[in-house]
Amino acid sequence: MKISAGTGKLIDEINDFADKPIVNKYEVSVLIESTFLPDKKLFKELIFNAKYVNGLKKVISGRSINKDDYMEKLFAEFNNAVGNYISSLRKAVLISGDANVKFFEDKYLNLTQESMADAMRLADDLAVVKEYFNTLPKDTVDGS
Repeated sequence: MKISAGTGKLIDEINDFADKPIVNKYEVSVLIESTFLPDKKLFKELIFNAKYVNGLKKVISGRSINKDDYMEKLFAEFNNAVGNYISSLRKAVLISGDANVKFFEDKYLNLTQESMADAMRLADDLAVVKEYFNTLPKDTVDGS
């Protein structure tokens, strides 16, 4: 997929804003091109789900694992959130074009430990995008 100059500029603005730059620039650019530019609804769903997963991951990683009800509920919520994130990522990928579908499926959507780790790193990047859009006036990004 050819990435537009506007998307490249947006990625640069996000990186200037962020404490930690986007690692998966190409993938985030493809998702912006395929979901944000034509219809913001799917893009907003994707970055929301990614930020939610990212937040839950931080909460879980900061706690000692024990057998209390709170941790069980937290893990269940995390698993549900990951499912929602992967589902919205899959929807976004399907509209990005045939070549990108195979690339994303191989790297992020296979049921392997490596793919899940890659998907979590992409969620980190998408959470940064969500934080960037949260700082903009609501009418700039249609309420995202």
